Amino acid sequence: MELQLHEIGHDFGPLTVLDGVSFRVGASEIVSVIGPSGCGKSTLLAIAGGIVAPSRGAAFTLGAAPADSLNPFTFVFQDAALLPWRSVAGNVSLALEDRVRSKSARAKIIDEALELTGLSAFAQAYPKQLSGGMRQRVGIARALAARPAFLLMDEPLSAVDAQTRELLMEEFLALWLRDRISILYVTHNLDEAVRLSDRIVVLSRRPGRVRDIIEVMIPQAERGRASAARELATLQDRLWNLLRSEARNADRELLALEGADA
Repeated sequence: MELQLHEIGHDFGPLTVLDGVSFRVGASEIVSVIGPSGCGKSTLLAIAGGIVAPSRGAAFTLGAAPADSLNPFTFVFQDAALLPWRSVAGNVSLALEDRVRSKSARAKIIDEALELTGLSAFAQAYPKQLSGGMRQRVGIARALAARPAFLLMDEPLSAVDAQTRELLMEEFLALWLRDRISILYVTHNLDEAVRLSDRIVVLSRRPGRVRDIIEVMIPQAERGRASAARELATLQDRLWNLLRSEARNADRELLALEGADA
């Protein structure tokens, strides 16, 4: 199953946030979207997942979702948004309760999702008992339980510390290498983009337009090797050079807007 975004434009009243954005996410690919604050990255993700209808253009798929997919487009957000009165297993169960009626079938899917994310020993723990990284793992387990054709991830690692981010990136990449789920990944973090992606879509400041689409040639399984470090660092520098002036101007524009609203 492939996701295509064609000439996406979107307005919030008189404010245009996206303009003519086109790219594709092929089957089993990770495509990241980076760009300055306010350039419409999260809005683009919502359009891709069918939550927001674009003002112009279209988002569509080619091919069918896997037969066992309970929710073809499943989101993972910065905040895992766990229900505090539910256990880890209970939170993962939320993705299944209106789709899988059999309790035994539901329990099997939950067990598989917890095992994949290293949470089996914490099935009966509650969110307040977990670290930030563990809570985000629960959010990922909940998404995987829906057996999505596409994961739509919005800054999923931005709320954790650097050490936890590194661990989660390694774990997430291992999961992807195992199951090869197609992923559209929004991030501000250039290291995440170069470590995880097949391609990186660079957006301009608002209104977000595609400045460049950069392919990462090193296979994901080889990016942890010392020999890849220099090439990935060079790519990260290239991305920052594309973004530096755009990010500075975007910050000025956002400050100007905030001042006008004050």
